[in-house]
Amino acid sequence: MYKDTVTVFNRRTESGKVLWYPTVIEGVHVDQADAAGPGRYGWTPGGRAAALIPYFRAEGAPTVAGKLYLPPRLWRRVETPEMYVTFAPGDEFDFFITGPWDGAAPVDDGQWPGGFYDGLCRERDDVYAVAAVCRYDALPHFEVTGR
Repeated sequence: MYKDTVTVFNRRTESGKVLWYPTVIEGVHVDQADAAGPGRYGWTPGGRAAALIPYFRAEGAPTVAGKLYLPPRLWRRVETPEMYVTFAPGDEFDFFITGPWDGAAPVDDGQWPGGFYDGLCRERDDVYAVAAVCRYDALPHFEVTGR
C-alpha cells in the first residue's frame, strides 16, 4: 500500500532570497483525484492529492525520511533547515510532487522564471501546494492534502 515516492519542497527566505529545501520521501501512499470546477470563463481543470506519509518516533519527535519533523514556524528559524522537514499550508505554502527530485538542493526560486513552484507547475503534472496537514498517532502518519 505504501509504495509511492513524493518530494516535499519547504520554502524559506534567506537574505532576501527564496530557497526551496527538498526532502524525498519513499514508502508513501498517494491518492490523486482529477476534478474540474467552475471558473470565471467556464470549467477549469483542477486536481487534489492526499499523501499519507508514515513517520517514526525518535526521542519523542516524529521522524520522516530520516529528518526530524518541525512545525512550520519553528522550521523557519532553525540554522540547518536541510536537516528537518515540515508541511506548511497557507500564504507561505510548501508543496510536493510525486516521484523523486534529483536536482539541486536547495533550489533558488530566482533561477526559475516566475518562480520555482510556478515553473514546475508549467513543466509537469502532479505538483500540489500543501492545503492541509493532519497528524495521526494511532497509526503514525501525516496526511498531507495538496491542491
